[in-house]
Order: sequence, then C-alpha cells, then structure tokens
Amino acid sequence: MNDHVAAALREPEGAEWIPAGFRQPVSRWFRGRFDEVAAVLPQFDRKPFSLQGAAMPDSNANELYDLIVRREQAEGAWTPCPTGVVSKTYRLIEHRDAAAVLAHAFGKVGIDPYGLDTHATLLRYGATMSLEVNLPPNWMFDPGDGHPLLLQLRCQNSVDGTSQLRVALVWYRLVCTNGLIVGTAREQRGFVHREATHVEDVIDFLTAGLVIARRERLEMARTLHLPVDPAKLPSFVDTTLKTRWGSVDAARFLNIARTGHDAELVDRFQPGFPSEKHMKSTLPVPGSPEKATSAWHVAQALSWIARSRKDPSAQLDRLQQIPEMLSGLLER
Repeated sequence: MNDHVAAALREPEGAEWIPAGFRQPVSRWFRGRFDEVAAVLPQFDRKPFSLQGAAMPDSNANELYDLIVRREQAEGAWTPCPTGVVSKTYRLIEHRDAAAVLAHAFGKVGIDPYGLDTHATLLRYGATMSLEVNLPPNWMFDPGDGHPLLLQLRCQNSVDGTSQLRVALVWYRLVCTNGLIVGTAREQRGFVHREATHVEDVIDFLTAGLVIARRERLEMARTLHLPVDPAKLPSFVDTTLKTRWGSVDAARFLNIARTGHDAELVDRFQPGFPSEKHMKSTLPVPGSPEKATSAWHVAQALSWIARSRKDPSAQLDRLQQIPEMLSGLLER
C-alpha cells in the first residue's frame, strides 16, 4: 500500500464511532482521491455454501445458496471472512466493479474521476458500501447564505443481497451533512443484482442528471427563496409530513423551523398531533435560521431530518420526497 493510499485510510476512533446512516458498526472509513479509495475497497469471492471438513465434504453444499467471502488483500488490509449468503441467481457486483463503472461514466461525460474528493464508508465485514464522490468546484452553487453546495454523486452497493446498486446525484451543503436531491434522482437508477448492469445505463443517468443539475443551479436561487408562511407549517407537519415520515420526525422538523435547533420528545407517550408535542431542543442545526421563512430554509430542515435515518437507502428515499412535499407546501 503506497503512502497516498495509506493516508486515505482512517480507522474509527473507538467502538462508539458510528456515523449517521449506518445501522451496524463501521469497519472502515476512507477519504482520498477516487483512485486511492477504489484501490483499498475490499474484494469478494463466491464459494459453495457448505460445512467443509473430513466429515462434511463439498458434496453436501447447499443447492440453493452460495457464500460470499471477503478476499484477503496484501499487507493484511483485509482478512478472509464470510460476509453473506445469497441465492444461486444473485449476480455479485463487487464494490470495485461499481467504482470502475462510475469512473468510466465520469470519463464519458468529460470529468476526470481520479482527482475527485471521495468518501467511502463500509459496514462491518465490508459487505455494504456507501460511496460519496464530490464533483469539481465548477459545479458548486452558492445559494446566497455563504454556505455553498457541491454536486455529489452517491453510490450504494452491497455484496450480500441486502440492497441493490443505487446511483443518485445530490446537492451537498458544505456547512453540514444536509443535501438536496437533484431532480433526476427522483427517477434514480437502481441496478438489481439479478440483471446485467450496463455501463451505458450509468452514463445515460449521469449525463441526464448533469443536464438537470445545470438547469437547477440557474433556477435554485429564485425557487428556494420563495417565502413560506410559518403559520402554514403546523398543518403541513400534522398531515403531509406525519404521513410520510411519522410523528416524531414531523415534530423535530417543526422545532427546527421554529428555533433552528433539533429536538427530542419530552414525553414519548404524549398524545396529539406532531405540532402539539412538547419538545426539548438539542443541538443547533448548522446553517439554519432561528425561524424558517423560505422554501430554502424548509428544504434544509427536511434534509437534516432525512440524513438522520440509520439506513443510507432510507436517506435517499426521503431526499427524493422533499421536492414534492415542498411544492405541496408552497401551493397551500
């Protein structure tokens, strides 16, 4: 492992270091150039699902399932380890294969992927990966509040059948982990591991997404600064947001919109609508005003709530819902 790659690897600091978005403890966190991060991702092999040994020969292998095993890498970066059981029809798409598809797609749209700032987080055993690739600075957008947004490509993949390969574009706010989904991601691409994944499909997705992102960047300042009447927010959280995201997150959103702080329930068993819940303010939400008065403020508060989900796929699902909910609020 060269010095650049070694510098890209950062170990979690203690057993409690679990970033938002992951249900299991994190085993590795990487940051560096795209090529550096791709080079240190774990690799996997497909093996018969069997109990091996003198008394249990391979002839007793399960006829319906295979075992996915993490491959040993040089210098002990990864050790062999079983990571999941999948059906015989499952098509293994390794993390490095997914990264290679992204690199090819970036090249086809005129973006050099190898110098891009890239983050990768892997759950224990490395079976599930979340890859975040920041596009070049010329894609940056400043909404006027001094907290610019980068355009970020997010890729999620698993090798154990728990999720499909997913690709989406997100506006990523530098001041915090908030993000806004790019319009095309409402029809984001997901590649089922039972089907062939064509590089051309990812290229088409990325090309269309960049066209939409360019248009959105021109329109975003006008659209997101449309005024929102704070008096309409209680009705919004008690109906639309409660139905979509549940009472607790609806109540948290309303507290952010009213105070700029996240919150927790004072009494989890208190009856009533989300707007009636007694909340205890906790940490300030970076970049949020004390009172939300624009579509931009509302979108950022919703994005903060979406990012608090423990499942990366659920985060993307929620981010996809924000534009529609925001449009409904503006029409009230």
